[in-house]
Amino acid sequence: MNIVDPEIMDRTQPIVEMRNISKTFGSTKALRGVDFTVMHGEVHALLGRNGAGKSTLVSTMSGLVASDTGTIRISRTEVAANGQPYAARIRDDIAHVQQTPQLFNLLTVAENLFLENPLVRRKFGIVSHRRMMSEAQALLDKWNIDIRAEALAGELSAGTRQLLEIMKALSRGVPVIILDEPTAALSNAEKRMLFEQVKALKALGISFIYISHHLDEVFEVADTVTILRDGQVVKEREDVGNLNVELIADLMMGEKTARSVRVDHTQADAPVLLQARGIGLYPVSAEGVDFEIRPGEIVALAGPVGGGKEALAMMLAGQLTPYKGKVSGAGGTLPTIGLVPTDRHASGYVGILGVRENVAIGGLDVLSGRFGFIDLDKEAAHVGNLARQTNVIASSLEQAVSQLSGGNQQKVVFARALCQNPQVIVALSPTRGVDVGAKEQLYALLRDLASKGLGVIVVSDEEDEISQLANRVVIVFEGRITGELRGDYTMKDLILRMEGVA
Repeated sequence: MNIVDPEIMDRTQPIVEMRNISKTFGSTKALRGVDFTVMHGEVHALLGRNGAGKSTLVSTMSGLVASDTGTIRISRTEVAANGQPYAARIRDDIAHVQQTPQLFNLLTVAENLFLENPLVRRKFGIVSHRRMMSEAQALLDKWNIDIRAEALAGELSAGTRQLLEIMKALSRGVPVIILDEPTAALSNAEKRMLFEQVKALKALGISFIYISHHLDEVFEVADTVTILRDGQVVKEREDVGNLNVELIADLMMGEKTARSVRVDHTQADAPVLLQARGIGLYPVSAEGVDFEIRPGEIVALAGPVGGGKEALAMMLAGQLTPYKGKVSGAGGTLPTIGLVPTDRHASGYVGILGVRENVAIGGLDVLSGRFGFIDLDKEAAHVGNLARQTNVIASSLEQAVSQLSGGNQQKVVFARALCQNPQVIVALSPTRGVDVGAKEQLYALLRDLASKGLGVIVVSDEEDEISQLANRVVIVFEGRITGELRGDYTMKDLILRMEGVA
């Protein structure tokens, strides 16, 4: 199938037209007769809460999931959906960048980039290795990414892996590209690169469907907005200029949403729960880092990506060994620590296991009897309480976590972190990839834990998130602590400190 040049098509007609799209998973109606259109050279934001049907709709659009009913036309290819696969018929018209990068860890960067691209194939389909390496290096140079084309994908950071997945899609030359939560793992500098590429391709007539829970991004890159709620369209093709963050949030939730504010439960006179003395974040760290947290305190570790905040958090959580110095607790005994990892898909849960098993993994010693066997009654009661505490919504505790929305998956990760009844919680990117409603629920959970005397350490790149949660902000830059913010700090102060310019 030949790729249709957008320039020779009728730009007055939609490049994507979906009518009466429905999809049911078991007893769950994920989509209910949805209509959706995208015009040429348009960035169309598709918004909604976790579970609203966004990812299901774009998956039916790309053929990753077959729609049960309706018609789908992309460019000049049209399919009538009846639940049967049709991805092969439209693969030359659309590229789909999913929330989790679909890369092969044991293949090189170049091989991943051009796995589906005929540009590097010679006669009889044989791949030209020289051309593949040359084209890959040209792409990396264009995006200003300092990695080798021959590096293995499995060796790359989460942000770089996400960029590669996006580059792979953008380089295919298709007229329509789906970006589903593309910036979740990206730094601010990487986001800027992505937005520049989107704007450049948009000017050439390429169309984008853009899904994000970061509403500020929508106003930066999108032209048009469609909002889903409970598998149905509640706002169709609205000009982005007619909307604001509050209105979008209300439409997504179906009710008026209030932005919460931070509350200070710090027990200033209590002994420290966890402390670090002179620890080195890097092998060549000249200056040791000191840190402590007290009961009821919510501390945010902030600063530029790669500045050391993630390394400090993992050392405090006992997941990394400091290059020097020591981490200890009151009286020299380390407290029990619960960890919410950065990437829930990679290390937060086991998708094929149910909610019960995923939560129980976090506290096997607490749930086991004297001979190492799990006490099933104790497990049921404890996991049930944690699921209620974290507001996990599932058909039952046996439902596979892979079947849950992103927000509920993250709540399961929180429940697992709490399974050992920890005294300290370390949460890295605690609300990555969750909607505004789930964010507020997780913020309320963290405040509630602090009110009960737990120490809460949060690592986040989102200024708004930090300002809503943290009583104290520790700025980590170039492997050392460069300052703190306490009390009624301003957003301007926070932004400048996080960027390392103040």
